[in-house]
Amino acid sequence: MIMSVNIYAGDHADTLEDMFTKGKVSGQIRTGYFYGDPKISGIPNSYATAIGGQLKFETAKLYGFDAGAAFYTSHAITPFSGDTAKGRFSDELTTDDKYYDVLAEAYLDYTYQDFKIRIGRQRIDTPYADSDDIRMTPNTFEGVMATYAYGNFSFIGAYLAKWQGPDAGEYTFEDLMEESDGTAIAAATFGNDTLEAGLWYYHIDRYADIFYTDISSTYTFNGQTSLKGAIQLAKQNEINNSGIDGLLFGAMAELDYAGITLGIAYDQLSIDSDKAYFGGFGGGVGFVNMFEMTAGVFTVHQDAKAWKFTLGYDFSEAGMQGLSLEYDYGDFKGDVAHEAEEHNLILAYAPSDSWDLEVVYDRIRDVHKDIGEDEVAHLHYDASIERVLVRANYNF
Repeated sequence: MIMSVNIYAGDHADTLEDMFTKGKVSGQIRTGYFYGDPKISGIPNSYATAIGGQLKFETAKLYGFDAGAAFYTSHAITPFSGDTAKGRFSDELTTDDKYYDVLAEAYLDYTYQDFKIRIGRQRIDTPYADSDDIRMTPNTFEGVMATYAYGNFSFIGAYLAKWQGPDAGEYTFEDLMEESDGTAIAAATFGNDTLEAGLWYYHIDRYADIFYTDISSTYTFNGQTSLKGAIQLAKQNEINNSGIDGLLFGAMAELDYAGITLGIAYDQLSIDSDKAYFGGFGGGVGFVNMFEMTAGVFTVHQDAKAWKFTLGYDFSEAGMQGLSLEYDYGDFKGDVAHEAEEHNLILAYAPSDSWDLEVVYDRIRDVHKDIGEDEVAHLHYDASIERVLVRANYNF
């Protein structure tokens, strides 16, 4: 995985005033709809509609320095959302209060030739800390990240202290882990037209050391057919008896021909009976990760194997530009129990850079009826569910 931290390469300023007058405003307006139908007796289905998005300002560069800030928001549209009193309101797009407003990005950059450093609140994408834009706005992190590019290589160093977003469960900046001083990251990546590789190290204070590597290669034949293959390996070592410890190995292959995509992925995890695998701050690294199920969800106190199968079609090949349809099936089996199956059906339409539409149908079958967890009552329950997520975006 190639690390992403987008540093604005816009106009250069000659004065402090120019730094702001030559700045760039961008953003996104997003409308979302979420419907969830838990397969649990006595729990009603719930739904919500929301409007929100992002508004961002980035200054021009002055002597290598620039700055940026982004405001994220989401507000439920009450007439088109379920009744809270009847348990029909879903907080998946907002919060229990039906809204959130957060200064999600606020940073200072310095760039000198191939060296870049960003300090503050920022959106990043690394294997175990990523934006994972799965609801109304993405995860962002508070800390510092530096990169140095040398040819096809990039070297990364970072320290992250806090985060917010859908995976954090909060839209105010909170510690990455309780009673932890943060997470330090060091990495080296390589990328060219056919090969990508990365070597990553995460030190999660008081919890774990994580070593991760992956390598992928893509070959194109006759300009119409491409084949991609990749492998991944992660080793997690606990600190202070935190219970985070395990080994992950994965492999995947994907074939694209005339708009048709066929994919298969496999992950195997070795976890002791009193340990658990840590899925990361965000979507996680597993090749079999689905819309909801990931390696970190079901690999608690057991070894596990998971498969993912993908079938997709890009209708641009048939003249319908920007339209695609994908079906994913994931099967998650632990040595103790066959945990879950998940089906994802994803329809996407992006006729231009300005706007796009996404519809996701998701169905989880909790085979062993125990992957749901009530953190207050410490009870496990059947987490089978059907869900629909619709998002329409206008980018400016």
